[in-house]
Amino acid sequence: LLNVFISFGQYICDQLRAKGFWADYIDPCSGLPMISLNCNKVYSEVDGMECLLNYKAYNAGFCKILTHPKWGSAVYPATIFAHAPTDIVRTVIASLPAGATA
Repeated sequence: LLNVFISFGQYICDQLRAKGFWADYIDPCSGLPMISLNCNKVYSEVDGMECLLNYKAYNAGFCKILTHPKWGSAVYPATIFAHAPTDIVRTVIASLPAGATA
């Protein structure tokens, strides 16, 4: 799943950036941005989902496990940030070829 998200995130961000918008995606393993390489701020995918989407999480040793309201813990949290109009983002996502991983 990591490689699928990396390809997807790169494709979406490349398309948005080519249209003049800022976009970046987070490496789910490190929590660091993949395009803005001069940043050393770690983004917690689980904390973000808890705060922004009100998803619940529980501790399992040193890991936090995210629980989706429909799919439970069978999820892979990953984040793309963009400063672009919603309709442009939707168009870019729709431009991904069917069945492609970017």
